[in-house]
Amino acid sequence: MMKIKILKNKEELNNLAPLEITHLLWGTKSIPHTYFYIGFIPEDGFYVRMVCEEKDPLRTYTEDFDPVYRDSAMEAFFQFIPEQEVYLNFEVNANGALLAAYGPSRVYRSYFSKEDMAMFQCRTEIEEDRWTASIRIPLSVLEHIYGALSFKAGDTISCNFYKISETKDVEHYAAYAPILSSTPSFHLPEYFASAILE
Repeated sequence: MMKIKILKNKEELNNLAPLEITHLLWGTKSIPHTYFYIGFIPEDGFYVRMVCEEKDPLRTYTEDFDPVYRDSAMEAFFQFIPEQEVYLNFEVNANGALLAAYGPSRVYRSYFSKEDMAMFQCRTEIEEDRWTASIRIPLSVLEHIYGALSFKAGDTISCNFYKISETKDVEHYAAYAPILSSTPSFHLPEYFASAILE
Protein backbone atom coordinates (compact mmCIF):
# COMPACT_ATOMS: atom_id res chain seq x y z
CA MET A 1 0.00 0.00 0.00
CA MET A 2 1.23 3.48 -0.86
CA LYS A 3 2.08 5.64 2.15
CA ILE A 4 1.23 9.35 2.26
CA LYS A 5 3.23 11.14 4.91
CA ILE A 6 1.55 13.69 7.15
CA LEU A 7 3.76 16.79 6.95
CA LYS A 8 4.21 19.92 9.03
CA ASN A 9 4.98 22.06 5.96
CA LYS A 10 5.43 21.63 2.23
CA GLU A 11 9.23 21.83 2.48
CA GLU A 12 9.14 18.39 4.16
CA LEU A 13 8.08 16.99 0.78
CA ASN A 14 11.78 17.24 -0.15
CA ASN A 15 12.69 14.67 2.54
CA LEU A 16 10.39 11.92 1.25
CA ALA A 17 11.44 8.92 -0.80
CA PRO A 18 10.21 9.16 -4.40
CA LEU A 19 7.58 6.81 -5.80
CA GLU A 20 8.21 5.67 -9.39
CA ILE A 21 6.00 5.33 -12.43
CA THR A 22 7.18 2.03 -13.92
CA HIS A 23 4.19 0.13 -15.35
CA LEU A 24 4.39 0.49 -19.14
CA LEU A 25 1.00 0.18 -20.83
CA TRP A 26 -0.58 -0.55 -24.21
CA GLY A 27 2.55 -1.26 -26.22
CA THR A 28 4.78 1.36 -24.61
CA LYS A 29 8.41 0.21 -24.72
CA SER A 30 10.00 2.91 -22.56
CA ILE A 31 9.37 6.27 -20.90
CA PRO A 32 11.69 8.88 -19.40
CA HIS A 33 12.39 8.16 -15.72
CA THR A 34 9.34 9.62 -13.91
CA TYR A 35 8.67 9.77 -10.18
CA PHE A 36 6.64 11.72 -7.65
CA TYR A 37 6.30 12.79 -4.04
CA ILE A 38 3.06 13.20 -2.12
CA GLY A 39 2.30 14.49 1.37
CA PHE A 40 -0.61 15.81 3.41
CA ILE A 41 -0.68 18.87 5.67
CA PRO A 42 -3.60 18.75 8.15
CA GLU A 43 -6.16 21.55 7.76
CA ASP A 44 -4.44 22.54 4.51
CA GLY A 45 -4.39 19.87 1.82
CA PHE A 46 -2.39 17.43 -0.29
CA TYR A 47 0.88 18.37 -1.97
CA VAL A 48 2.21 16.58 -5.05
CA ARG A 49 5.49 17.05 -6.91
CA MET A 50 6.17 15.04 -10.06
CA VAL A 51 9.53 14.85 -11.84
CA CYS A 52 10.28 13.61 -15.36
CA GLU A 53 13.91 13.19 -16.47
CA GLU A 54 13.17 14.31 -20.00
CA LYS A 55 15.16 16.82 -22.02
CA ASP A 56 13.13 19.39 -23.99
CA PRO A 57 9.67 17.87 -23.38
CA LEU A 58 6.94 18.36 -25.98
CA ARG A 59 5.01 21.41 -24.72
CA THR A 60 2.61 22.88 -27.25
CA TYR A 61 -0.30 23.92 -25.04
CA THR A 62 -0.17 26.99 -22.80
CA GLU A 63 -3.66 27.46 -21.33
CA ASP A 64 -5.46 25.69 -18.50
CA PHE A 65 -7.98 23.10 -19.75
CA ASP A 66 -6.00 22.57 -22.98
CA PRO A 67 -5.56 18.89 -24.01
CA VAL A 68 -2.13 18.65 -22.38
CA TYR A 69 -2.15 14.82 -22.63
CA ARG A 70 -1.18 15.32 -26.28
CA ASP A 71 2.04 16.95 -25.09
CA SER A 72 4.44 15.25 -22.72
CA ALA A 73 2.32 15.26 -19.57
CA MET A 74 2.36 13.97 -15.99
CA GLU A 75 -0.93 13.21 -14.29
CA ALA A 76 -2.32 12.51 -10.82
CA PHE A 77 -5.78 11.01 -10.26
CA PHE A 78 -7.42 10.79 -6.82
CA GLN A 79 -10.51 9.25 -5.24
CA PHE A 80 -10.41 10.93 -1.84
CA ILE A 81 -13.36 8.92 -0.52
CA PRO A 82 -12.95 5.47 -2.10
CA GLU A 83 -16.57 4.51 -1.32
CA GLN A 84 -17.78 7.37 -3.53
CA GLU A 85 -17.52 7.25 -7.31
CA VAL A 86 -16.20 10.80 -7.74
CA TYR A 87 -12.50 11.11 -8.59
CA LEU A 88 -10.32 14.07 -9.56
CA ASN A 89 -7.81 14.28 -12.42
CA PHE A 90 -4.86 16.67 -12.60
CA GLU A 91 -2.91 16.67 -15.89
CA VAL A 92 -0.03 19.07 -16.55
CA ASN A 93 2.56 19.73 -19.25
CA ALA A 94 5.93 21.43 -18.89
CA ASN A 95 4.39 24.85 -19.66
CA GLY A 96 2.32 24.53 -16.49
CA ALA A 97 -0.97 24.25 -18.40
CA LEU A 98 -3.30 22.31 -16.09
CA LEU A 99 -6.27 20.17 -17.10
CA ALA A 100 -8.27 19.43 -13.95
CA ALA A 101 -11.77 18.05 -13.46
CA TYR A 102 -13.88 15.76 -11.30
CA GLY A 103 -16.77 13.34 -11.69
CA PRO A 104 -17.74 9.66 -11.63
CA SER A 105 -16.44 8.65 -15.09
CA ARG A 106 -14.33 9.73 -18.03
CA VAL A 107 -17.34 11.20 -19.83
CA TYR A 108 -19.19 13.02 -17.08
CA ARG A 109 -16.54 15.45 -15.80
CA SER A 110 -17.07 18.83 -14.16
CA TYR A 111 -14.36 21.46 -14.61
CA PHE A 112 -13.02 23.57 -11.80
CA SER A 113 -13.59 27.32 -11.58
CA LYS A 114 -10.80 29.82 -12.25
CA GLU A 115 -10.69 30.48 -8.51
CA ASP A 116 -10.19 26.77 -7.76
CA MET A 117 -7.53 26.50 -10.48
CA ALA A 118 -5.60 29.36 -8.85
CA MET A 119 -5.76 27.55 -5.50
CA PHE A 120 -4.07 24.49 -7.02
CA GLN A 121 -0.91 26.64 -7.34
CA CYS A 122 0.26 24.56 -10.30
CA ARG A 123 3.92 25.35 -11.04
CA THR A 124 6.43 23.81 -13.42
CA GLU A 125 10.16 24.15 -13.81
CA ILE A 126 12.19 23.08 -16.84
CA GLU A 127 15.84 22.22 -16.27
CA GLU A 128 18.51 20.93 -18.64
CA ASP A 129 17.67 17.25 -18.20
CA ARG A 130 14.27 17.18 -16.45
CA TRP A 131 11.05 19.01 -15.69
CA THR A 132 9.05 19.23 -12.50
CA ALA A 133 5.38 19.92 -11.78
CA SER A 134 3.98 20.87 -8.35
CA ILE A 135 0.31 20.96 -7.36
CA ARG A 136 -1.51 21.77 -4.12
CA ILE A 137 -4.94 20.20 -3.59
CA PRO A 138 -6.60 22.22 -0.81
CA LEU A 139 -9.16 20.69 1.51
CA SER A 140 -11.46 23.66 0.87
CA VAL A 141 -11.80 22.65 -2.81
CA LEU A 142 -12.28 18.99 -1.91
CA GLU A 143 -15.04 19.85 0.54
CA HIS A 144 -17.03 21.50 -2.27
CA ILE A 145 -17.06 18.06 -3.92
CA TYR A 146 -17.22 15.60 -1.03
CA GLY A 147 -18.63 17.62 1.88
CA ALA A 148 -16.82 18.01 5.22
CA LEU A 149 -13.50 16.13 5.43
CA SER A 150 -11.11 15.47 8.31
CA PHE A 151 -8.20 13.31 7.21
CA LYS A 152 -6.01 11.75 9.91
CA ALA A 153 -3.38 9.04 10.31
CA GLY A 154 -4.78 5.66 9.28
CA ASP A 155 -7.27 7.05 6.76
CA THR A 156 -7.06 5.74 3.20
CA ILE A 157 -7.65 7.23 -0.23
CA SER A 158 -7.06 5.74 -3.68
CA CYS A 159 -4.97 7.27 -6.45
CA ASN A 160 -2.80 6.67 -9.47
CA PHE A 161 -0.07 8.62 -11.23
CA TYR A 162 0.73 8.61 -14.93
CA LYS A 163 3.14 9.61 -17.69
CA ILE A 164 1.54 10.13 -21.09
CA SER A 165 1.75 11.56 -24.56
CA GLU A 166 -0.90 10.85 -27.19
CA THR A 167 1.17 12.45 -29.98
CA LYS A 168 2.25 9.71 -32.40
CA ASP A 169 5.97 10.57 -32.62
CA VAL A 170 6.45 10.28 -28.86
CA GLU A 171 3.34 8.29 -27.86
CA HIS A 172 3.62 6.50 -24.53
CA TYR A 173 1.56 5.45 -21.51
CA ALA A 174 2.74 4.45 -18.05
CA ALA A 175 1.29 4.26 -14.55
CA TYR A 176 2.32 3.88 -10.93
CA ALA A 177 -0.29 1.16 -10.28
CA PRO A 178 -0.86 -1.28 -13.16
CA ILE A 179 -4.01 -0.97 -15.27
CA LEU A 180 -5.30 -4.39 -16.31
CA SER A 181 -7.38 -3.22 -19.25
CA SER A 182 -6.71 -3.71 -22.95
CA THR A 183 -8.48 -0.43 -23.75
CA PRO A 184 -6.21 2.60 -23.23
CA SER A 185 -7.69 4.80 -20.49
CA PHE A 186 -6.38 6.28 -17.27
CA HIS A 187 -9.95 6.96 -16.13
CA LEU A 188 -10.33 3.60 -14.40
CA PRO A 189 -10.60 4.12 -10.61
CA GLU A 190 -10.91 0.37 -10.09
CA TYR A 191 -7.15 0.22 -10.79
CA PHE A 192 -6.13 3.08 -8.49
CA ALA A 193 -3.71 2.17 -5.69
CA SER A 194 -4.75 2.28 -2.04
CA ALA A 195 -2.83 4.88 -0.03
CA ILE A 196 -2.73 5.32 3.74
CA LEU A 197 -1.97 8.51 5.65
CA GLU A 198 0.73 8.07 8.28
